[in-house]
Amino acid sequence: MSIISYLHVSTAEQTVENQRQAITAAGWRVDKEFADEPTSGTTTAGSRDGWAECSKHLHEGDTLVVYALDRLGRSTVDVLTQINALSARGVRLVILMQGFDTETSVGKLALTMFAAFAEFEHGIRKERQRERIARARSEGGKYLGRKPKLTIEQRAELKRRFNAGENRSQLAREFGIDRVTVHRYCTAATSS
Repeated sequence: MSIISYLHVSTAEQTVENQRQAITAAGWRVDKEFADEPTSGTTTAGSRDGWAECSKHLHEGDTLVVYALDRLGRSTVDVLTQINALSARGVRLVILMQGFDTETSVGKLALTMFAAFAEFEHGIRKERQRERIARARSEGGKYLGRKPKLTIEQRAELKRRFNAGENRSQLAREFGIDRVTVHRYCTAATSS
């Protein structure tokens, strides 16, 4: 029976160190740590390398400690899928910030409710974004979307290294983008 921690940040500007310190300060003596940095919070857990490794490592009787619910994911479906998979395998899940523990009935109920609120909040943000885009277009402006994360030169270098077989996760870290973005840039460059 091991104590495992999973740490996750969404942007290159963030660090997992705060999460690591909070877990230690809460009295958890972690046997093994897994991390994803940086990966978008909207990326499903199954497509994150660190989560995939963590999930493979967990066994019945183990305890998984996560700093906050949103470190697992922002979609209710994704979070609940992970929680249910862990529960079915006999893995205890402790989420520090919300004070939840899946060994208790209250913990299970609260996790489900908070995951629903997290998805609700994400939906509200998306609605507001759509409203701002529609307003910009109706006021005669053209909505151009988000600026590209990489310059044309950086995209060419990324594609060259990707095609040479370099690891997608390593490229993502070096370029400060998500693995999905690496794939999107490389396949878009191929098809154009």
